[in-house]
Amino acid sequence: MIKLTKLEKHIITTQANPTHHSLSDILVPDFAGDTKHALAQYVIDTYDLGHFDGVKNTSAPHMLDFTCRSENQQLIRITGRITYQA
Repeated sequence: MIKLTKLEKHIITTQANPTHHSLSDILVPDFAGDTKHALAQYVIDTYDLGHFDGVKNTSAPHMLDFTCRSENQQLIRITGRITYQA
């Protein structure tokens, strides 16, 4: 199992400080989280965030950082920590 913790949703607008919302921790089955792209898609599907936009591959291996677009084309950035459990 893979545990995603400290998930935060940042709504990106023209304001200087984006709005932050904490999301609850989730457990991801191993078969659904083999890549960061797959983890991002799982989070999007779980929280019904919209459509995948891109994943930041240059972040640390234990960090998840990606963007998606909501149904009204609002840009959303999701960040969190990846913990692999035995």
